[in-house]
Amino acid sequence: MMGQKLKPLEEILGYLKDKQKVVLMGCGGCATLFRTGGEAEVDEMAEKLSKAGKEVLARIKLPLDVYACLLPLSSKYLRKNIDAIRNCDAFIALYCGDGVQVTRSFLEELGIFKPIYPAVDSLGFFGGGPTRFTEECQGCGECILAYTGGICPLTRCPKGLLNGPCGGVRSNGRCEVNPDMDCVWVKIYERLEKLGETNSFKNLLEAKDWSKMKRPRVIEVPRTKLTL
Repeated sequence: MMGQKLKPLEEILGYLKDKQKVVLMGCGGCATLFRTGGEAEVDEMAEKLSKAGKEVLARIKLPLDVYACLLPLSSKYLRKNIDAIRNCDAFIALYCGDGVQVTRSFLEELGIFKPIYPAVDSLGFFGGGPTRFTEECQGCGECILAYTGGICPLTRCPKGLLNGPCGGVRSNGRCEVNPDMDCVWVKIYERLEKLGETNSFKNLLEAKDWSKMKRPRVIEVPRTKLTL
């Protein structure tokens, strides 16, 4: 899931300094789970903006499991509110930057050019829940979890070390950079020990091929009968 936090209201109002009529839209995916753009958050933001003197033309609420970034589903809700979008001065998106840009592109294809402002800051890939989420993956394009016991050292090591702990690992197994956090390589060793695979430590991992993180990346998926 895309981790995210709501921006300060003052920053959002700053976007709207010269804007009066606004449309709000949330997301039934990550934004709902992170409490930034679910149905309740859309209503809360609408009330805050109304108190600040803004006119909210529409509150677009996406049901659970309807993601703003998944255009075949989210576009249906955009079309239902297309008149309000055409008449607004600004569009406020209570979801990640990916969804913001998908929304912008869709509206532009319809010939609608409106400022679309993010109400959240996107933080990367997170897992867990329901209330505590941890960043687990950075989408490097070259997964090494098969060699590290299913634990990613790139994400969980502040130094991004690929072949064992640094010289500063503490005697209690804690991280040199963050003493409140376990050294990920200690956790990896313990995991491999339980699996009986500690011999894998003898195999050094090659340097990452960072060209696989070259942006923007595009994925082509074959069409099937299940395609939305």
